[in-house]
Amino acid sequence: VNVNLFVKEERRDEFLKVIFANQKGTLTDEPLAVQYDFGESESERNTFHFQEQYLGEEGFIAHTKAPHFAKWEEFVASDPFSRPPEVMQFRLRKPE
Repeated sequence: VNVNLFVKEERRDEFLKVIFANQKGTLTDEPLAVQYDFGESESERNTFHFQEQYLGEEGFIAHTKAPHFAKWEEFVASDPFSRPPEVMQFRLRKPE
């Protein structure tokens, strides 16, 4: 999963607190989570790019049911973004 998030300036500190908690919970409490990395754009403040990887669809579904994800969803419901998130799901492909 790749995600681009565009956070309102006035919500930045709260966003970082919630997203770091989500990242920590994902990497420590979810055995099917392989990767959860994010960074901020060098040219657009408050634009964050995420790369997440889970073992199969069941890994992603488990992520969405985790307690730390529920707190993230509460934050998302509070209108923190300056524009809609961009979410891209894909399957890794390797040479045969």
